[in-house]
Amino acid sequence: MEVSVFELLAAAREIQGTDYVEGDGIMCGKRYDKQTAHMIEFSFLEEKNGLSGKSRYHRSFLTDDGYRQALAKEAHGEIRIVRYARLNGSALSYKAPPVELAAG
Repeated sequence: MEVSVFELLAAAREIQGTDYVEGDGIMCGKRYDKQTAHMIEFSFLEEKNGLSGKSRYHRSFLTDDGYRQALAKEAHGEIRIVRYARLNGSALSYKAPPVELAAG
């Protein structure tokens, strides 16, 4: 399993309880699901939903369909994606998020 320094630091913050990101853990089971293709860290632009808590950012591991839904939420001004990674096996490849996904 390939793990970056960023992932090791995120895992250490999670263990210590000082992680600034809520949601999926950096090494959670969703990351290793065969359908999972994307990881995003995002912030809510409005506080009207129940997910906005003490943390500034939220992390989600997503399928292609889930990522399309996140892009739609960003387009509607509900969230802002601040970090994106494409999964290559279980390895995260950080890059700029694609503006849209081709229909699959």
